[in-house]
Amino acid sequence: MNADSLLVQSALRKTTRRLIPFLFVLYIAAWLDRVNVGFAALQMNAELNFSAEAFGFGSGIFFLGYCLFEVPSNFLLHRIGARIWIARIMISWGLVAAAMAFVRTPLSFYALRFLLGVAEAGFFPGVIYYLSLWFPSADRARAIATFMLAIPVAGLLGGPLSGTLLGLDGVYGLGGWQWLFLLEGLPSVALGLWVLVYLTNGPQDARWLTPSERSALARRLTGEQRAIVAAHDIRPIAVLKDPTVWHLGSIFFLANLGFYAYSIWSPQIIKTFVGTGNWIVGLITGAISAVVVVVMLLNSAHSDRSGERKLHVAIPLFVMACGFGAAATFGASTLAVVSLALVPIGMGAAYGPFWSMPTTFLAGRAAAGGIAMIATIVNLSGFLGPSLVGWLKGRSGGYLTGLWLLGAASLAAAGVTLALGRRTQEPGKSGA
Repeated sequence: MNADSLLVQSALRKTTRRLIPFLFVLYIAAWLDRVNVGFAALQMNAELNFSAEAFGFGSGIFFLGYCLFEVPSNFLLHRIGARIWIARIMISWGLVAAAMAFVRTPLSFYALRFLLGVAEAGFFPGVIYYLSLWFPSADRARAIATFMLAIPVAGLLGGPLSGTLLGLDGVYGLGGWQWLFLLEGLPSVALGLWVLVYLTNGPQDARWLTPSERSALARRLTGEQRAIVAAHDIRPIAVLKDPTVWHLGSIFFLANLGFYAYSIWSPQIIKTFVGTGNWIVGLITGAISAVVVVVMLLNSAHSDRSGERKLHVAIPLFVMACGFGAAATFGASTLAVVSLALVPIGMGAAYGPFWSMPTTFLAGRAAAGGIAMIATIVNLSGFLGPSLVGWLKGRSGGYLTGLWLLGAASLAAAGVTLALGRRTQEPGKSGA
């Protein structure tokens, strides 16, 4: 290993220690504020007399607001810089998330969920783009997967926490679900203010790296970006209709139909299937999330070592499909809950390898727009999945039809992944 490579590795170790834990905490806050409505529903729906259809639509409308503003938000992040724009995102979504405590009617529920999506738009694709400014392609899947461990960790912590906060029902005249929204929303505002102090826009501003480390890392990243541009010279606007961008978006669109439905409805499904209390439901979802953490790390590390992405996405999505199918087969039982655990396990394992793909053929402003476009396509399923489950439950009285449909969508996602072309390979790799 030459001196330049040693400097790059030293810079990456410092970057990982400095950025990943902080971004990880930010995403835990984002995920809790996005899906805690699933736990709030255990009390809120009965207190406010919300039907399954109203709850499903209101939960999903978050993603319409998110999708409408995702691409422009990421372009603004590229122009303004991550520090200011991510701080703005967090402060605004924290305030809206806390305001959810004052929902009284379906219309106010829809309005605040939509505004929450508008406020949070651009955070996730912005961070994925931001990580591409720091990590070379060979190290990116692990960096992304470590950041995205926040999703299962949010489940690991948020499940028991949400169950506990529901126990505050009646304290100072507020419902437990109101305390849940307040005490999980306001910390995001504080974190947003801390972003302004802590975050660095790019390696060129990183005073915690030595000048030689900054230079070596910049040379490595610039060389990769030039190779990408030379091989795939895509204009920032043209990327919005690029076939590979839409192909990648379609994969996680299909997969996230199931995953977002799981994220929103799983507390109610688990409670129905095993007939337990709110706090135990939180413990069950937390235990499932602990397994997801391990699987995410293992699959992403193996994907980086091998340089292979496609199978590291397709196989986990097949596992996810099996989880839905088995849960529908077993019906309302403990075995169904165990089977349902395969849904977040499969989805979690696919995250790192999948989100490392866009930056193998996109760079600069095109990468910002392309990642945001993929995330926009993906998040449309966040509206359809929860809404579909609510609509089907309202008509059938149960969850089984929805589980079968979501399993079929996950299976289709695995198949579409296998059809990916060579364009999404790592630079210099000859694998799939």
